[in-house]
Amino acid sequence: MSPLLSPVSPELDEAHFALLAHYAKHLGRAPKAIRFAINAGERRSRQKGHGMEMLELRAYQASDDLRHIDWRVTARTGQAHTRLYAQENDHQRLLLVDLSNHAYFGTRHTFISTRLIQLAGIIAWRSKQQGDTLSYRLSYGEKEYASNKQGMLPNFLHQLQDASLLENRAQNMKKNSVWAHSQLTAKAHNKDVIILTDKQSWSDVEESALMQLARHNSVHWIQIIDSNAYNLPVGQYQMADQNGIQRVSISKKTMEHAKTAFVEQNTLMRKKLATIGIRHQLFDLTESPEKIARYLLSQGALR
Repeated sequence: MSPLLSPVSPELDEAHFALLAHYAKHLGRAPKAIRFAINAGERRSRQKGHGMEMLELRAYQASDDLRHIDWRVTARTGQAHTRLYAQENDHQRLLLVDLSNHAYFGTRHTFISTRLIQLAGIIAWRSKQQGDTLSYRLSYGEKEYASNKQGMLPNFLHQLQDASLLENRAQNMKKNSVWAHSQLTAKAHNKDVIILTDKQSWSDVEESALMQLARHNSVHWIQIIDSNAYNLPVGQYQMADQNGIQRVSISKKTMEHAKTAFVEQNTLMRKKLATIGIRHQLFDLTESPEKIARYLLSQGALR
């Protein structure tokens, strides 16, 4: 079985993060149309001027660059019109990784925490390989790290390696989500934001921070679940959590109740995210981080 899909241990080592660089390099490329910024008034490139391909012609808006006014169409119609050009993004990316104690769980292949950490590693490597600007905030157990500096990849990979350790499952979880109470997220504008978390609920303050983030950025929310956890045969199991090894009795009734509760909570979360304007995608633990990274590529969150 692929070492990417099913690593030897959920605790990842340096060799595994080196392997992630290989997969990041061979993801392919995003469709050209997606890799360009086309939103009205959006100026995401550090380069002056515009690209060579005109995307569309539309009525002038107050936020438009006056240099892009089409004077011929303006004179003919009597209304100011602007040319929108395909403009290659500077691809400034913000990666937010937030792992709860419950993420350190899995019935097959690996843990949810491990899969999210693998994906974070691929995103980090891909950003470096493509010359993109990457900022991040990482929260797990009692630890939290953040950086918006160049050359931070070695430190970030080391922190991800530490985040994969099972001892984090026994730590007290931070109360606030990774996207709240942070200057890094509060000041984020015109970025591709990728949120990797197993959390499904948040406070009103955290929701306000999410709305602010989505208002000024393109936000992608990636959720990974272990669907097999709701299809276990009836019986007794030994499961580990932050309180140690516990014996759990599974009946058909308790399994149905757990599945119903999850579906209801997840449906509510998806509706909230859609209302805010955040693109949400759910993947199963049986799907590789390479496949999830390719989805992000197809959505323009990676290039």
